[in-house]
Parts: sequence; structure tokens; C-alpha cells
Amino acid sequence: MGKRKKPEEISAPLWFVSYADLVTNMLCFFVMLFAFSSLDSPKKRQESESRDEKFHAVFSINTAQGSSQWLTHGGKGILLTPSTRKSEIPHLVKKVKNQLRKSPAADRMLVMAADQMVKIEIPANVLFESGSAEMRRGAEEVLTSLVPVLGTIDNYIRIDGHTDDQPTRSGTYPSNWELSTARACSVVRFFVDKMQQDPERFSAQGYGEFRPKVANTSEENRETNRRVEIIVLSTKKKVVRDFSWE
Repeated sequence: MGKRKKPEEISAPLWFVSYADLVTNMLCFFVMLFAFSSLDSPKKRQESESRDEKFHAVFSINTAQGSSQWLTHGGKGILLTPSTRKSEIPHLVKKVKNQLRKSPAADRMLVMAADQMVKIEIPANVLFESGSAEMRRGAEEVLTSLVPVLGTIDNYIRIDGHTDDQPTRSGTYPSNWELSTARACSVVRFFVDKMQQDPERFSAQGYGEFRPKVANTSEENRETNRRVEIIVLSTKKKVVRDFSWE
């Protein structure tokens, strides 16, 4: 029977193993401290804040207050500023009224504040011939009188076209929907093409005979319902921002 082998002796004392573990743990600890200090550097902090801002811009869409909206196209968005304060609406109404005194049709135009917006109402026969969306003589002068006000604000502007309940007699427009929309578009084209206004601020809508001010029970009432409304919305446009992550 062979001799039993003696267990191999440990080449290093036991305390050295514990010491090595301690050194390893301390190394890890200092590496972590260095990593955290790097994250807190001004450059890293700036990058982090920039990234947070981009996330906030994307995910603050349609908040309860509606103070932030986001539109996107091709990786870019439009951030809108909060709505115009109530205190600014009367000032804007007064400004428009003062400017309209210079208009040749000032006595036939109405300016009012409604639902956090300013509405400028123009009778259709001031701008257009009956059943037509082509501007009549003198119409451009009326609209030009509004440019000194509309051209100096950042608000979005919507043009609404309205008709009476009488069917159209022209084959060009099958119904009052088309006629009212074409008239609204004609006004938009004038401001954008001839007055060089920002096209991103303008939109056009046509309601036909379905948003009357009064009942279409007389010729006088029908004339009241035939109108174009220039509506200065409470929302203001802000510069386009790039949402790329580079």
C-alpha cells in the first residue's frame, strides 16, 4: 500500500487572499467614483440636459392645458408657444379696429373677440361677385389694409368662407361647400402670394351654408350669412426645431 500524499501546502498565507479581495473591491469602488464624476462634468451635464429637453419636447404633446403642441414632417417639428394671454386679445382687437379705419369698407366690417381669438368679418359682396371666388375690383385694397396688423403678429390665421342656403348657379362650383372653400383659399392666396405673408401661418376652411349667423328667411338675412371671416387664432408660431439625435 502506497504512502498517502500529503496535502499541498498553500503557497501564500491566508491573510494574503483576504488582502487581495480588499484591494480588488477598493479598485472597483474608485472606478465607480471616477465614472460618476465624469457624468457630472459640465459637458456631460449639458448633453444630458439637451437630451432631456428633446424628450420633453416629444412627450409633452397634448397636455391638459394644451400649451404645447408638436407637428412633425421629415424629422423636424414645430414647437408652439403657449396661447395668447386673455389680456392681449382686447389690445389686438383695438389695434385691428384702428387699422381698419383706413379701409374703404371700414363701415361694413366687424371686429370682435370670441373664444380666445379675434374675428374680422367681411361681407362676401365686398370681396367677390355673386357665385364667384374671383376677387372683385377694390377687394385687394380692403385686404391690404389688414396687412400692417396681420403681418406684425406671430399668430396663426384661419380664413373661413360662408354662404347662404341658395344653391349655386355656376357649373364651376357644384355646391356651396366648394364656393365657400374657394373664396377662403382666394383670400389666403392673396395674403401669401401678393402680400408675401408666411404661408405656414395661414389655413382656409369652407362651411357652405351650414354655419349661418341668422336664419335664411329673408334676402337681408341671406346677405348677412354670406361672409368671409379672418380669424386670428390664439396660438402663436415658433421657429422650427430639429429633433435629430445627433
